[in-house]
Amino acid sequence: MPRRSAIHASGLGMGIGLALGGGFSRGFAHLGVLQILEQEQIPVSYIVGTSIGGLLGAAFADGISVPDLCDLGRNVHIRDFLRFQPSQPEGGTHNKDRIGQFVQDWFRADLLEELAIPTAIVATDLDTGAPYVFSRGPLDVAIRASCAFPGLVKPVEHEGRMLADGCIVTPVPTEIAARINGGCVLGVNVSHDSAISSDSENEMRVVAPAFRALNRSSLEPSWCKHADILLEPQVQHIDWHDFTRVDEAVSAGADAMRRALPFVRDLLARRAQLASAPDLPFRAQSGLSL
Repeated sequence: MPRRSAIHASGLGMGIGLALGGGFSRGFAHLGVLQILEQEQIPVSYIVGTSIGGLLGAAFADGISVPDLCDLGRNVHIRDFLRFQPSQPEGGTHNKDRIGQFVQDWFRADLLEELAIPTAIVATDLDTGAPYVFSRGPLDVAIRASCAFPGLVKPVEHEGRMLADGCIVTPVPTEIAARINGGCVLGVNVSHDSAISSDSENEMRVVAPAFRALNRSSLEPSWCKHADILLEPQVQHIDWHDFTRVDEAVSAGADAMRRALPFVRDLLARRAQLASAPDLPFRAQSGLSL
């Protein structure tokens, strides 16, 4: 199939670092975010994804087009996930579940380090309860592990660890993206529980980080503080298993990203100004929640 050329920054920290969260069918809102970034030629220096965010982020980094990924989503049914089980016992020479088969059929890269945009995929270590971050190695293993939602998909054994869906411990991997990218982190939350606000009249809030820290709700997840820009596409009305509304999810993601464009450009412009003074740490002057 034809491939698009991924637009990415020439080095880590010089573009937007994306943190794409999990949310099953709602995760297709990520495609709207990616579509606008691509159309507006906003450079992406790194992608960190968990669950559906890891799958779609890696697919985008591999050059699979947003329209092709939308077509894929439109043809997904919940029964497909219920059949995500290994076709042979562990250790079989042709052991591929349906997620692994998807990676084999659609991806050009076999390894994470072969992706055009540097990408990390987050899973949960079931023994320690800590995030397990794949930044190298087989793509199919990383994506299978990050998407292994308990009750639907068997955990993935990797290097002596039992790994499952990254959403268990890292719904939106902003902290990991901040450690890797060093700044300009754009997080996308599509999970059921709103971390910011589901009130359509209060979708955008721009406040100083210090004010935000003092007034953060005790119920707000810790990952919120690691994003310079945090998007929350309006997908609360879409059931997590409803793949008939892919286009609505994509549209919601695109709308949220369009609103954020001026702030993204401002962050990148200030980073470029500071690039000539490496001893000065980059600090976002405003935090944006959409």
